[in-house]
Amino acid sequence: MILRKYVYLFLFLWLSLFSCKKDLRLFDKDPKTFLTEYGKENPENEVIIKTVGGDIKIRLYDETPLHRANFIRLVKSGYYVSRTFYRIVYQTAIQGGGEYLDQLDYLVPPEYRSHLKHKRGAIAMARYDEGNPEKASSPTEFYIVTNEAEAQKLNGNYVVFGEVIAGMEVVDKIQQAPEYYEKPAIPVFFRIEMP
Repeated sequence: MILRKYVYLFLFLWLSLFSCKKDLRLFDKDPKTFLTEYGKENPENEVIIKTVGGDIKIRLYDETPLHRANFIRLVKSGYYVSRTFYRIVYQTAIQGGGEYLDQLDYLVPPEYRSHLKHKRGAIAMARYDEGNPEKASSPTEFYIVTNEAEAQKLNGNYVVFGEVIAGMEVVDKIQQAPEYYEKPAIPVFFRIEMP
């Protein structure tokens, strides 16, 4: 059992370090300007999260153009290949993306929209609290809401930028997976692709 945990840890670390196809840092570029231009050139608004347990189809909102552009950019670059859903928030959400390693050097400017709520199936970006007074979003870490009632406290604090349009049963399976202190007992790997 312990050996299997070390094998999973090694596999996770190796894939995290080598899964990104190119350097995605923005260095000194302004994230808002860069993502606005990228969004104009890349108008796509659907992606597919592929897991062993099935596919999750996501529609990204035009009302949050910077978050949509950032997510499409990461998907097209290969950033979300061999990532994991690394957090299962009890009866609330599943969270995945670039945990700890492989963080980028920018934050996504906030795009809070009062009509975009944390409903069941909503996809939102996580954020860092420390040193982030503007409440800008993480560029890589996202979560999918599984329980609207439990997630209402998140409204106005995290940017909702899309929703599940097919495959919610796959999200529910991940939510119900055995976990230990919000970490899945067995890593739940995924990759995100364009349809």
